[in-house]
Amino acid sequence: MSSRPLLQLYTTFAEFEAPHERHDRTRSTSKTVTVDRQALVHILMDHARMLEALRKAGRVDVAEPH
Repeated sequence: MSSRPLLQLYTTFAEFEAPHERHDRTRSTSKTVTVDRQALVHILMDHARMLEALRKAGRVDVAEPH
C-alpha cells in the first residue's frame, strides 16, 4: 500500500522546466525574464501550499519583511 502524498502540485514538469530554459537563454545583464503567466501562477500556488505544509509540520521559519 502506497502512502498518500504530502502535497499535490499544480505545476507540471513542463511548466517547471520552461522558466529555467528561458532564464538560460537570457543575457546576464537583463533585469527581466518573460515566462508563461499560468506557469508562474502554478509555481506561486505550489510555493504557498508548500510553505503552509511545512509551517504545520513545524519545519520552516520564514523571515518576515522588514
